[in-house]
Amino acid sequence: MSGRASLPQATERALAKAGRSVLIVLGACGLGALAMTSAKPRPLPSATDSLVTTVVLLLALGAIAARQIAARQREARAQVRWLFAAYGFAAALGIAGLLFAVGTGEALRGISYVLAGAIFALAGMRLDRAAPGRGLR
Repeated sequence: MSGRASLPQATERALAKAGRSVLIVLGACGLGALAMTSAKPRPLPSATDSLVTTVVLLLALGAIAARQIAARQREARAQVRWLFAAYGFAAALGIAGLLFAVGTGEALRGISYVLAGAIFALAGMRLDRAAPGRGLR
């Protein structure tokens, strides 16, 4: 398959719009987490902290796996679906970072979750533009 040429133009626009939207959401989450820098820290119980860390790690692994699967897809439509999944995981990381910062007052850790989401979103955008002719493989 030649990639982008086989995709409807509406699908191309939707993929580009999704990438931009995820970055906007992550930016808003980052600003929200930054706003918590002056908040008094409220530590979580150990079990809850472990659960939050596990969820965040699963979201990160989901973003990585979705991007890797997208990179290996031969069919453009399947690659687009996996890129949408990667964007979803990246946005969820940002939202988790914001909720963590608001819930605990630990802005630095919340911001690190948001930054991880941004890195994964940008990696997906890079994959989207990697193929010859600026498109999916």
